[in-house]
Amino acid sequence: MIKIFLLFLEINILQLFVSGCSPWTWKHEVHITRYLPPNSSSLKLHCASKNDDLGYHTLSKNQDFHWSFCENIIPNTLFFCHLGSKEKAFNAFKTKWTRRAESKHYWLAKSDVIYYYDDLSQTTEIKRFDWETKK
Repeated sequence: MIKIFLLFLEINILQLFVSGCSPWTWKHEVHITRYLPPNSSSLKLHCASKNDDLGYHTLSKNQDFHWSFCENIIPNTLFFCHLGSKEKAFNAFKTKWTRRAESKHYWLAKSDVIYYYDDLSQTTEIKRFDWETKK
């Protein structure tokens, strides 16, 4: 019994060093990619969570901004982004307790709308948000 416990402990410690996450959390990656027409202005964005401000970034043609993180157990992990030049704010990642696994999330900023897909359940891109109209 002690040998099984020690083996379990070693595996969890190894996972901590490899992924940087605790044995009870999962590592996630979020990508935001600019797929606007070549003559469009650059895409300005700002992403943050309650604990981490990822800063302001400007994306040129087909450029990608991405980050990875370990989700929180309590409180839930939430990252939100604001795409300034097109005026849209949205949740880029929110913990889902029904699906416990490492994941990658992709947001594609195109001329008509913002599309989304992930590597777990939504493997083809779907329309998620229309751009806001400036008043």
